[in-house]
Amino acid sequence: MTNLEQIMEQVGTPTLKAIAMVFNLQPVRLYSVAKQPKEGAVYDAKVYNWEAIERFITRRLSAESGLATLEDVILKALEIDVELKQNDGRRSANRGLGVNKKIEVDGEMVAARKYPNFEMEANQLICLKKDARVYKIVYQTASHTVMVPVSDREGTICSQDVKVISNGMLNLRGVGPANLEEAIDKRLSGEYAAALAADEAPSDVMACEAVEG
Repeated sequence: MTNLEQIMEQVGTPTLKAIAMVFNLQPVRLYSVAKQPKEGAVYDAKVYNWEAIERFITRRLSAESGLATLEDVILKALEIDVELKQNDGRRSANRGLGVNKKIEVDGEMVAARKYPNFEMEANQLICLKKDARVYKIVYQTASHTVMVPVSDREGTICSQDVKVISNGMLNLRGVGPANLEEAIDKRLSGEYAAALAADEAPSDVMACEAVEG
């Protein structure tokens, strides 16, 4: 077992991608090193050559950059892996489940809600395309969402105009997490309502201020 493997046995094994990123290198550089045949061993493409990887890392150790030892590199790579997973999670949340994802409700297949912010437990406001109001969820079943308009980010109800919307329609009209904050700001400021009016929006689309009036 190499020194590198002994360290990873104690602190954890990072991905090759993360190790390469410690040195600001393209992962393919390290992948090619990892796939080098081991001397005196039968070649197995699924087994990394940790001796070669250790030599690759050792040549790049530098106390000035805070990477004086193999352990320094591994610990830094583990930190990068955490960041990569968090970024992947955020991208997945922004992408959602996809419009064709289905769930079974009372023996029928219906659309699943696409984004995490469409779930009541997320405690986030909802914006719909072509609708100048901002909503909060007050009740939810597996297939439908019940919402009421609000006048601020604290969720102050400004109308008893209850809206019931199916998962499929929410997926179609709901604003996803990537653009939600901007959408809320534009609706609460009245900017979105003005834009809709300029585009000759339908008369039943109105902001909370109009409802109150």
